[in-house]
Amino acid sequence: MEESFSIEEVIQLLQAVLNTVDVPPTEIPAPLILLANVNKKGLSAREVAKKIIVRQAEAGAPVGPLPDGQESISEKMEYIRIQEILEHLIQNMRIRVVLPPGTPVTAAGVGADGVPVTVQGATTGLAIGTAIIQ
Repeated sequence: MEESFSIEEVIQLLQAVLNTVDVPPTEIPAPLILLANVNKKGLSAREVAKKIIVRQAEAGAPVGPLPDGQESISEKMEYIRIQEILEHLIQNMRIRVVLPPGTPVTAAGVGADGVPVTVQGATTGLAIGTAIIQ
């Protein structure tokens, strides 16, 4: 017995399958990570919220104090929303760290005979590690 599906049923089935699959993000090559991180200021909930509120004004949404002079609830909520998003990123984000070839390396320790030893050198290839954001 042959079973057939409508286009809508096929689409629903595909959407259900795709919604259950957690696709990992695309890996970014280490040299691109190294180049992309130059001169970044870091994350600021206040700065992000401010830019969103400016964009809302550009789109025609009312911004600024309410007619009675009180602070806008929607602007307060925008700041809270961004705070929560950044907090989630800080607690859950995975970061790959890349050190370029030629990065100076200094190590210190104690030799087998108990004498302090200092070693200096440089990385010979890309060194990859992990980090957290704050």
